[in-house]
Amino acid sequence: MSIYRKVQAVERVFSSLEKELATFKNATGLHCISGCGLCCKKPDISASPLEFLPLAYALFKEDQAYQWLEELQASANEPICKIFRPLLSDGENGFCSHYKYRGLICRLFGYSAMLDKQGTPQLVTCKTIKTELPQQVMNAQQHISDGKKTPIMRNYYFQLRAIDSELGQKLMPINQAVLEALKIVLSYYAYRKAKRA
Repeated sequence: MSIYRKVQAVERVFSSLEKELATFKNATGLHCISGCGLCCKKPDISASPLEFLPLAYALFKEDQAYQWLEELQASANEPICKIFRPLLSDGENGFCSHYKYRGLICRLFGYSAMLDKQGTPQLVTCKTIKTELPQQVMNAQQHISDGKKTPIMRNYYFQLRAIDSELGQKLMPINQAVLEALKIVLSYYAYRKAKRA
């Protein structure tokens, strides 16, 4: 499967997830606290290279891939996500510099469920949402326990792995995942250029 087809397949998974998340958020009232961004500051976020192929492909198309590659290689031990923007300018809504291309965990966290040992879905959200929006958290927990449609983390990870089992299950620190995705895209297109020459 070509890189472009993989990117399209990942984007289809994300598009399906966004619709399911919107339904879940509307039904429960859950939402992020404006100006928070605490989850983006976690130093131990893991991701797979596959979920960042759309970002890597977009950076390649925008002629920014090599710049990002160098920056990520230079800051290899930096634990905070490179896509995270700690300071907001006036009129900006969020901390993600490439929100459209954020990873799967960035999309799922706060608004999805994990299956416990008994296979029962349990809400996965942050302390801030639990503290600031207790009623909405209760709504979400009730929604889940009533068996209503809820995004289940595992299901979306399985969908990614179905696209590319190796890249989809290889979890690593988030910046390393972005770096690997960039290497994959750049080497794929470098090979094709060399072949044409």
